[in-house]
Amino acid sequence: MSHLRTLSWSTWLGWQVESNWANPWLFTLYLVVKPVTGSLMLVCMFYAADAAADSAFGRGVPKEFLPYVYVSNACYALVGAVMFGMSSVVIADRESYRMLKFIFISPAEFATYFFGRGFAKAMEGIGGGVITILAGLALPGIRDSLGFGHLSIGWLIAFLAVGFVMLWSAGMLLASAVLNMNRSSMFLSEGIAGVVYFLSGVVFPLAILPGWLKPVSLALPTTYWLEGMRRAILGAPAPESALGQSPLAGWSTGELFLATLASTAALATAAHLFHRWAVRRAWRNGKIEETTGM
Repeated sequence: MSHLRTLSWSTWLGWQVESNWANPWLFTLYLVVKPVTGSLMLVCMFYAADAAADSAFGRGVPKEFLPYVYVSNACYALVGAVMFGMSSVVIADRESYRMLKFIFISPAEFATYFFGRGFAKAMEGIGGGVITILAGLALPGIRDSLGFGHLSIGWLIAFLAVGFVMLWSAGMLLASAVLNMNRSSMFLSEGIAGVVYFLSGVVFPLAILPGWLKPVSLALPTTYWLEGMRRAILGAPAPESALGQSPLAGWSTGELFLATLASTAALATAAHLFHRWAVRRAWRNGKIEETTGM
C-alpha cells in the first residue's frame, strides 16, 4: 500500500508539474502542437532532401524512408519523455523546488517516487506519439504506409509494456548518476540523448552506420525496441528495399521482442543495483540536500 500511495501521488505531482498547473484544455493544445510540429519539420526535411537528390542525381530519396523517419520520431518522443525526463526530476526537485531532501526522509518510497514521475512523463510521451501518428494520416506519403493492414495491436502493446520498463530502468540509471552530480549534470542527459538518437536508427537505417559503430548500436536496447515498434506499426520492410538491408531486417518480430526483453532484464538489474549504491553515496556525501551552481 505504501508503494501504491507513493506511485499515485508522485504520478499526480508529475502531471501537475509537467502541465505547470495549467488549464487541462490549454495543456492538451500544447500536447498536440509540440509533437506534430516537430515531426512535420522532419517531413519537410525529407521533401527537401528528396528534391535535392532528384536534382543532383536524377532520383529522389526512397519513399519508404518517410514513414520510417516519421514513426521512429513519434516513438522516440517516449524515450525522451521517460528516459531523460527522469533525470531532470532530480535537478528540479533538488535545485529549483528544494524538496528532494524532504521526499527522501518522508515515508514515501524513494525509487517508487521516481517511477511515478516517470509514469507521468510516459503518459505525455504516449499521448504525443499517438497524436503524431494520427496527424500523419493527413499526409499522403505517410497515410499509405500507416494503413491498418500492417498494424499489429498485440505486438504494439507488448513492445510498449517492455519498452516502458526499459526506459524506466535507463531513466533510473541517469537519475541515480545525476543524484551525485551538480546542476550542470543536465548536460549529461542531453549528451546521452543525442548518442541514443544517433545510434538507435531513428532517422536512418543501421546499414548506413560505419562498420565499427554497428556493434555499439546493436548493444543498445532502444535499437531493438524502436525496430519492434516500427515493425508493429508499419510491418516488416521489403527485402529489396533500402530498409531491407538493415542488420535487423531479417529478424522476426518475436526475435526482436526477445532481444528487447533480454536487454531490458539486464538493464533493470543494473539500474536496481546502481540506484541502491548511488542513493547511499549521495546520502553519505550530502548530495540529496545540496544545491549547486553551474
